Amino acid sequence: MTIEAGGVTRTAVLDVPAGAAGTAVEASAAPRPLLVSLHPFAMDPAIWDSYSALATAGTARGYVVVTPLGSAPGPRWAVPGGLAADVDDLAFISALVDHIGRVTCVDRNRVFAVGFSAGAAMAQALSCTMPDRFAAVAGSGGVNLTSLCPGAPPTDVLVLHGTADPIVPPAGSQVPFSPPVGLAVAAVVAVDAARAGCDPVPELDRPEPSVLHERYRGCADGRRVESLTLIGAGHTWAGSPNPLLELVAGPTNTDISATATVLDFFGSG
Repeated sequence: MTIEAGGVTRTAVLDVPAGAAGTAVEASAAPRPLLVSLHPFAMDPAIWDSYSALATAGTARGYVVVTPLGSAPGPRWAVPGGLAADVDDLAFISALVDHIGRVTCVDRNRVFAVGFSAGAAMAQALSCTMPDRFAAVAGSGGVNLTSLCPGAPPTDVLVLHGTADPIVPPAGSQVPFSPPVGLAVAAVVAVDAARAGCDPVPELDRPEPSVLHERYRGCADGRRVESLTLIGAGHTWAGSPNPLLELVAGPTNTDISATATVLDFFGSG
C-alpha cells in the first residue's frame, strides 16, 4: 500500500489473516489486533519478513500485520536522538496506523510494534512518543539507539539483546551508521520499568541455558516490562539462523524464537 505522510508518498506491505479481508465498515468483521513490524537498517520489508517470518506467524495468530518501508538512506528509521532527517518517520507510522484503521477492521486498543536493530530503536521511540497508541512494543538488538524518555507514560515493553552483539554492544555502541552513541541496554529497560511504576529490581529466571529472563513486578495498572538477555548471541534475530548475516553480526540464539516470544508477549489474536 501507499499513503501520503508529511507530503511524501510512503509505502508498506499489509498482510491480513485468512477470512479477514472485510473492511472496518462491515459490522460482521471482527476487530483484529494490529502488528507494526519494523525492519532493521538496510533491509526492505520483503527481506525482513523473509528473515523474521513475522507476517506469516502474526497472521496465523489472527493479527493484521503491516511492514512499512523506512526512509532514505538505508532504508532506516529516524528516531529521537538519531541522525537528523528531512522525513518524519514517527508521523508516517502514526498516519499508517490511522489509515489501516480506516481500511481494515482493527482493534485500536490492541496495536503493537516490534523491530530489530534500527527497527527496535523505532519501536522504543514509539513507546516514548505514542504510548497512548501502542499497547505494547518489543525490540531486539537496538532499543538503546534512541533517546530515553523517563517522563513518558508507560507501555508494556519486551527487550531482547545478545551479550556478544558486535554492532550494538549491550553496554553501548559507537558504530558510525547507528547513532546516537548507544546507551546501555540495562538503562533503557530500567527507565521503561520506572515509567511503568515497577519495582526497581527484577525477578530472574533461566528458561533456557542461553537465556536470562528479567521480569519486573509490582508495575502500575498491570503493566509488563521484561527483558531477555541472549547469552553469546550476536546482532541477530533469535531462532532465525542466517549464515551470511552471522559472518558480520555474530551467532544466532536458536534456543528460542524471537518471533514466537514477541507474539506470546503481545497475546493471541
